[in-house]
Amino acid sequence: MREELYAEIFVMEKEHWWFAARHQIVLDLLRRYLPPQNGERQKVADLGCGCGMMLQRLSQNYDPIGLDGSPHAIDFSSNRKVAAKLGSLPEDVPLERGAYDAVLLLDVLEHLKCDHASVEVAASLLKRGGILICTVPAHMWLWSARDAHHHHFRRYSRGQFSALFAQPSLHLELLSHLNAILFAPAAAWRLFVGAFEQNGVTDLKLLNPKLNSALRKIFAFERKMLGKVPIPFGLSFIALARKR
Repeated sequence: MREELYAEIFVMEKEHWWFAARHQIVLDLLRRYLPPQNGERQKVADLGCGCGMMLQRLSQNYDPIGLDGSPHAIDFSSNRKVAAKLGSLPEDVPLERGAYDAVLLLDVLEHLKCDHASVEVAASLLKRGGILICTVPAHMWLWSARDAHHHHFRRYSRGQFSALFAQPSLHLELLSHLNAILFAPAAAWRLFVGAFEQNGVTDLKLLNPKLNSALRKIFAFERKMLGKVPIPFGLSFIALARKR
């Protein structure tokens, strides 16, 4: 990812509706699929942790560690008083194998050439019975200059995403579209802007607080649907796989 984006993300990921709602959704999945055991704080590795806001939220109930390939991300995470190590998937991951109850790959795989190998390494960090949660952008027909600006290699089809978890060590328990309720207006906006925009300027902007709150609630509502109601379309995919 372009280095200048980290300062922007550091500001945005605390309040911006998309980050806040995605964090709510992932935290809800952790509560549902990884119930507390013996009162101990479970270990969670956030791979591609960015500026550390998810780590900060995880620290309320879990024992988290982050990993990111950017020194800027590590510095911003330190500003949030959370632990993060410098490293990159799939080759340079200075974390103990088989030690984590959960591993997160939140909008990370699209940045990596070797996405299948990266999922394999992420799975190797899990204890038996631990869970891997991944999110990725969906559908190459939604590709825009914004994807190039963020150094994405791809957006995923359902089949491509599902194939990443076809590994002997993993059992796929959940795969769904995400960000469905806002899909139509967001897709229309992406396609309209993409037809004219060449520089890929980010669309991350702090909105009017009332609008930001409304969008967060709309997106976060989907946490109540995941695993219960089929979500046939959306801007993203989310998957949850368990270590055998």
